[in-house]
Amino acid sequence: MRQFKSLLCALTLGLASLTAAQPAEAQNQGFTINRYDPTPAGEWSFWVDHPWYSKTRYFAGGITLNYAHNPLVFGAITSTGFQEQVRVIEHQLLGHIDLAGSFLDRVTINLSLPITLLERGTPTAGITPTQGAGVGDPRLGFMIRAYGQPDEGAFSLNLGANFYIPLRAITGDTSAVTPTSSDSGFRFLPKIVLGGFASHIRWSFVGAFLYRPTSVIGQTGNPDGSTAGSELQLGALIQYADKQRRFAIGPEMLVATVVTEKPFTRDYTSLELLLGLHYNIANQVQLGVAGGFGILRQPGTPDGRALLRLAYAPIRQPKTTHDRDSDGVQDSEDICPDDPMGSNPDPERRGCPLIDRDRDGVFDREDVCPDVHKGPTPDPERKGCPLGDRDGDGVSDRDDLCPDEHMGNNPDPEKRGCPQRDRDKDGVYDRDDICPEVPQGPTPDPARKGCPAGDRDNDGYLDPKDACPDVPAGLNPDPERPGCPAPDRDHDQVPDRIDACPDKPGAPNLDPKKNGCPSLVEIKNGMLVILKPVFFATNRDVILPQSFPVLQAVADALLATPSIKKVSIEGHTDNRGKADYNTQLSDRRAQSVVRWLVEHSIAETRLSAKGFGPSKPIANNATANGRAANRRVDFVIVDPPQPAAAPAGPVEAPVVIDRAPGKGPKRPKSNKK
Repeated sequence: MRQFKSLLCALTLGLASLTAAQPAEAQNQGFTINRYDPTPAGEWSFWVDHPWYSKTRYFAGGITLNYAHNPLVFGAITSTGFQEQVRVIEHQLLGHIDLAGSFLDRVTINLSLPITLLERGTPTAGITPTQGAGVGDPRLGFMIRAYGQPDEGAFSLNLGANFYIPLRAITGDTSAVTPTSSDSGFRFLPKIVLGGFASHIRWSFVGAFLYRPTSVIGQTGNPDGSTAGSELQLGALIQYADKQRRFAIGPEMLVATVVTEKPFTRDYTSLELLLGLHYNIANQVQLGVAGGFGILRQPGTPDGRALLRLAYAPIRQPKTTHDRDSDGVQDSEDICPDDPMGSNPDPERRGCPLIDRDRDGVFDREDVCPDVHKGPTPDPERKGCPLGDRDGDGVSDRDDLCPDEHMGNNPDPEKRGCPQRDRDKDGVYDRDDICPEVPQGPTPDPARKGCPAGDRDNDGYLDPKDACPDVPAGLNPDPERPGCPAPDRDHDQVPDRIDACPDKPGAPNLDPKKNGCPSLVEIKNGMLVILKPVFFATNRDVILPQSFPVLQAVADALLATPSIKKVSIEGHTDNRGKADYNTQLSDRRAQSVVRWLVEHSIAETRLSAKGFGPSKPIANNATANGRAANRRVDFVIVDPPQPAAAPAGPVEAPVVIDRAPGKGPKRPKSNKK
């Protein structure tokens, strides 16, 4: 308890002489320090009432553990504010034994007995923390429902009161009932409770008046901050609650002020806030935890509080009648407990009537058309069905092979009542459509009705419009003959019209004077064929300078041929050494070639790299020449797709020569790759 006024000098200088002058009991009436008063067992709250009645449960009982930190502190008011001097009660732990019962769905009675389990602090001014266990003042209470149900409607009005029996005054025992655990006289607390529940929100508001004798505690000589008396109490609760999952969470607030002394002033007003969580286990056991703190403080208001509640609080389950539909079949055996079986019971479903959904006199179990009335002209072959024409196409359902689909303007001559089919919706009926699952498209095949035109050479030009249907248009289509390659006498993929050397195979080049003329590169067999090898440093992926011209020729060809969208650069080795190492080395070398080309203006998106090691030989590894031929770099055109490349020889798939830095090229020895 914070002491808001200056303590007398005797607290700090003459405390010893005051306590020696006379016993503490002679000057200390004392009163209950604990200010927490638990709601009845089973409620979904800790401090602010939200009542329950016998419609919810008949009985609840449990225990509440209540820990308070610094509920009684002495200090002094200085120019800088309150200065704490002595923690008279620093730690306080109480257990509240709670019982509650309800009857008539309107009245609830409750009992609570506080027991001090532990108090620790510094004895001061005649106040000594309770040693061992101590019993507090028992509380008897009741609540009456005046209007509404608190947990079923948005609003209810409840009236109640609590009575507190002062054990210390009645028994005179100060050993088990101490001046800090019991009041000097009776306390009486009438209250009014408003509350409700709607859309997962549970709320309560409590207004109460606590009558208690005016009492002081300690030998401070100053009543401010040491006095308790009759007080006005106001409380509020709001929670998010889920009845199906049986949990609730939300804050509670209680403000109180002593009206017999100095109401709504410091030292005589307290305000505590709590945040609580509740859960009911299996509709039987109520569990709750909460924590909070004091903002405005009277004697007994802690700076921090923790609560734990455990109660046996069984929730009543709604009763069911033995035979709700009064059909003579007990609910436990009645498959249809809310539907009388009537004069035509279902022999296969006990307690259920035979069903006739379309009310045509034919029960569903025999009705072929249970949702369609049989009408004035029932179908003799389908019991309970009308003899009709469901699709309205003029063909009776019993003769209609497609009774739910109108035959339309183009009936099928072979299937009465059915329309002709056109599965691919291309305007050619299936019976005439050679390709019934494939639409003929904007360019139909004149030789195959209902089929789209083909593309035999797979060059993107449909055969009816392809002047060369069996020859791919290639990288350089002829603008004057759709689907044909442009004339190219030397077959170097450079059309004659722009080929500076039309009779000598060469390579594409951005320079018109060199375009199509002999180079270190040729395009044939779906590849960029290099005519000189690529040199690498021995056992490394470093390209040697003498290989730059041939790589520049590759770059020039790619720059001059944008129709080549993707080239795969593939590295290969012979079979000497470990295959895994050779594969990794060939992959690194292929990556080096990609990097060189990217650095020389070729877009990285046009290139890919892959090392195959010794897995794709083009010659016999048993001979030196064969191994040399197998050590190579290939430039394979991937996009657009090319005809399969013919096997390359030592010239068309050049050897990848290893050489040590600073030395001329030479054939590798057996330990080099």
